[in-house]
Amino acid sequence: MRTLIYIIVAAATIISCTDKAAVPQDWQFEKVIELDGINPIGIAMDGNDIFLSDGDHNRVVKVDEDGSVLFEMEGFKRPMHIDFGESDFKITDKVTTSLLKERALFVPEYGRDSIAVMRDNKMDYLVLQESLDAPAAISVFEDEIAIADFYPNRVLYYDGKEWISIGTEGKELGQLYYPTDVQITENYIYIADAYNHRAQVFDKTGKAIAIIGADQKINAATGIYVTDNEVLLTDFENGRVLIFDMKHQLKQIIETNIDKPTDIFVQDGLMYITNYRKGQLIKYILKDITYE
Repeated sequence: MRTLIYIIVAAATIISCTDKAAVPQDWQFEKVIELDGINPIGIAMDGNDIFLSDGDHNRVVKVDEDGSVLFEMEGFKRPMHIDFGESDFKITDKVTTSLLKERALFVPEYGRDSIAVMRDNKMDYLVLQESLDAPAAISVFEDEIAIADFYPNRVLYYDGKEWISIGTEGKELGQLYYPTDVQITENYIYIADAYNHRAQVFDKTGKAIAIIGADQKINAATGIYVTDNEVLLTDFENGRVLIFDMKHQLKQIIETNIDKPTDIFVQDGLMYITNYRKGQLIKYILKDITYE
């Protein structure tokens, strides 16, 4: 009898957990955050702090939840899609040497063909053996770096030991046409293949794995963000964000208050979208779907 009770209790627990996990969720509009005099291109967060690249004004700004500027860093040349990383990269004479890890903000400068690295309000530069031509984005993951190199139609990827070039110009799988954003995850590299109007997935040897969103009539896929269970992609000209599952199937399209979106950041069930044209951040929240 005691064994039977244990089985019943265990089964009930499993059913309860399964039901809880199976509750469907989607992204719902929360609010518009007005940004006075800022035309945001890229977004990154350091804890709860929001950083925006303001390419039109050659600066990076830190803003609060109301959009007020807390401080700004000037002197960039059209900063683009930025990222934070625990950096142990110090560049001297084209040689990468390892130092103690420091929190750093990496800023691709589209107008200077360079990657600025901000540590403790001091600007340094990543020096590469290959020259960049309008770097549009950077992603830092542990000891890895990926840079979307816009005009050469490639992504430069550093695996912790060496650099490789991913992609060539074209429209086939593995080819790129003006990549504008990139994100490294544990196993893959995701690229916003802007003017092929899609995203692509590569493994860390540079092999193309998949195309995402080619059938969704995207017009300029400018920004990408990948969570544990979703791939989010901005559709710049159509004013929307497309959300795919990890099998690259479309889950949701969000459009409310979105106009010329360039980038996305997701953290703790919150999504922030940069509205480049209107100078806004659009905030969405992940909620359980309820049925009447």
